[in-house]
Amino acid sequence: MRRLWPIREKKTRIGLGLMSGTSADGIDAVLAEISGKGWRTKARILGFETYPFSSGMKRRILKLVSADAEEICEMNFLIGELLAEAALKLMQRERISPRKVDFIGSHGQTAYHLSGHPRRRNSTLQIGEGAVLAARTGLVIVCDFRPGDIAVGGTGAPLVPFADFLLFRKKGKTRALLNLGGIANVTILQGTIERVMAFDTGPANMVIDGLVRLQSRGKKKWDEAGDLAGKGRLNERLLGHLMRHPYLRLPPPKSTGREVFGEEFAKDLWKKASRLSFEDLLATVTFFTAASVYLGFDQFVFPRYRVDEIYVSGGGVRNRTLLGFLRKIFAPIPIAPLNALGVDGDAKEALAFALLADATLQGMASNVPSATGAKRPAVLGKIIL
Repeated sequence: MRRLWPIREKKTRIGLGLMSGTSADGIDAVLAEISGKGWRTKARILGFETYPFSSGMKRRILKLVSADAEEICEMNFLIGELLAEAALKLMQRERISPRKVDFIGSHGQTAYHLSGHPRRRNSTLQIGEGAVLAARTGLVIVCDFRPGDIAVGGTGAPLVPFADFLLFRKKGKTRALLNLGGIANVTILQGTIERVMAFDTGPANMVIDGLVRLQSRGKKKWDEAGDLAGKGRLNERLLGHLMRHPYLRLPPPKSTGREVFGEEFAKDLWKKASRLSFEDLLATVTFFTAASVYLGFDQFVFPRYRVDEIYVSGGGVRNRTLLGFLRKIFAPIPIAPLNALGVDGDAKEALAFALLADATLQGMASNVPSATGAKRPAVLGKIIL
């Protein structure tokens, strides 16, 4: 406790956030200066970098959803080493001594996330051993955030809305923050924290990337700038099939991931659409991403909120075809990159976990029950010294 109390009492803290998302492209690492307390907490990014996974490591991460206990056990420690390596590299690059960093907040890598299943208990497993992070960096580690929300009746996701509310709320405006990572998720900000709505709308880049890997036999990872999809034509029959996916009509709170829209989903789709050109398949799946986002808004957001503006972050921002579809479907609501608000959209989720860790050390609840379905607010994360 002697290490924790001085951090809690500081007016300004230096935190390091680590995130590896469902796309499994690499580790996002951010150094941030955090000031203020409670709902007046602010953050300023000092440095950010993404440290890509090797192709072999990415393959192993993508197979975690069906891995055995031995593989998950080893990967927990291997990813812990990679997280520590990313943290140390960023501190070295920014010329900030570890002694000046107060803590690390690490999301880790999701191995499996189970929520909303009619016959299974909500549960989650993020790996990337915090004890390894603590041993390699010598810093206070806060990790394993999601179980704390599930323990009080939530789905364990989404957790980023806490940071969204701290950083991006604006009086008199209803803002939608749309993150296009592997999965598409949205946060609606209006007024107080109790008014926040957030949920996963469905896949973003996950299915598109999976199809590109299948078609190229692993030589390509994504549809660069959406160029292939931009050359294709929409197949209405396939789109209709995709839009009937049961997840899309589940009411919030809800979250999803690779368990539903991962490798097996892409393989099944590849077989079903074998008669389509690859460009037509990608065009249809890219439009499906945009249409499923809009369906989420139409069913669950628009009946409650008049959205003034939408800000987009995540890898999908670089997919011009996807953004074009979104702008067309959502018109006249303006859509802009999150960077327009002064925060690097690529850094947002890693920054969120630095803020979540700071809240933990302050003893502040950081789940958002209106987003996760939890019965009450809870302090999240486990502290490792």
